[in-house]
Amino acid sequence: MDGLSAFVDAIYEYEIKERSIRDYEEDQILPPKGIVEEVCQVLLNISSMREEGRFPSFRVCFVKPDSELLKVYIYSHVLLFKNPIEFNTRTIHKLAPALNPAMSYLMVDTSEKPFRAVGIIASYTAWEKIMTKELMSGNRMPRIPNILVNGPGELDACFGENSIVNYVSGNCVFFRKDTFTSTLIAEELAKDTQVSEKERLQLLYMILWRATNYGHGAAVLIVPDEESCKKYIDVKYQLSSSYLFGSGYEHDLHSSKARDKDIITYADFIAKLTSVDGSVVLSKNFDLLGFGAETLVDKMGSKHPDMCFMRYDDTEDTSRQFKDNGMRHRAAYRFCSAVEGSVAFVVSQDRSIEACTKRDGKVYVYDNVSLPLS
Repeated sequence: MDGLSAFVDAIYEYEIKERSIRDYEEDQILPPKGIVEEVCQVLLNISSMREEGRFPSFRVCFVKPDSELLKVYIYSHVLLFKNPIEFNTRTIHKLAPALNPAMSYLMVDTSEKPFRAVGIIASYTAWEKIMTKELMSGNRMPRIPNILVNGPGELDACFGENSIVNYVSGNCVFFRKDTFTSTLIAEELAKDTQVSEKERLQLLYMILWRATNYGHGAAVLIVPDEESCKKYIDVKYQLSSSYLFGSGYEHDLHSSKARDKDIITYADFIAKLTSVDGSVVLSKNFDLLGFGAETLVDKMGSKHPDMCFMRYDDTEDTSRQFKDNGMRHRAAYRFCSAVEGSVAFVVSQDRSIEACTKRDGKVYVYDNVSLPLS
């Protein structure tokens, strides 16, 4: 239970921090730690149980059915069970297939034991499309604390759709929300580019979002220009394109809605290229240089670059080493070490995102990158 206790502690640390920087509704406050830990233990048991060959995925919240907070969300509806359901492993496991984690919360009353599932918050949402800017407005899931069952032995503590901390295999993993705004990654991406920050980040978010949803893993290398990297990679499919941000693009003739559509189309195209073995290579101006790229280790000065693995709180994790990571990740580290000014993003099959770049002779690695949902 030690790892689970740390997970619950992390949830409360986040809640306390949030309360100090913004107004927190009474209904957004969690039950006591011991109660949340009991609920998480039940969810953890359920997470490894198959139902018709599938592992469950659903969200649990603690808000009361008559909460004033819920009235703000006009596209969310509270549906109450005529007979509340005892919250235990057996009964909730049977109920879980009916719950859509992108559109509903199971409401749990923990005011007395045994805990009971009292209803479902059913919500019409478009948050995935809002995040990718396919829609400029729409409905979000109610912004309340919740626990997401996300796979066998895996829980996410969330606020609305935003993941705060992940529990997997007995360990807690914190998500970084500042990767694109206040890290070395952000600084490097902003250098030597003619693309506005808004469009650059919009495109990058969408590429990575799409790539994570494909679930096959991906690698995206962003370089100063083609000349800077040609010595260190072999691009199997060279397919140069600068139609989106190049001088030939008639930006002024396009409405902002049409421009957004072009960016979405381009992001989808780039993300799909990541499904081919190898890396997608983009310039700092997000021109496509090619895909299916193989890094040429023999051409690089150091096969084991000097590394600095950053924790979510910007301290160095000295327990991690270069050799602890997979081939795709090690290739990205070597590439950034060899190509000055480059940035690499690696998406694992478990959908986690890692970013790295070089500064002062070291390759800095940022784990568990979180993509903004707005």
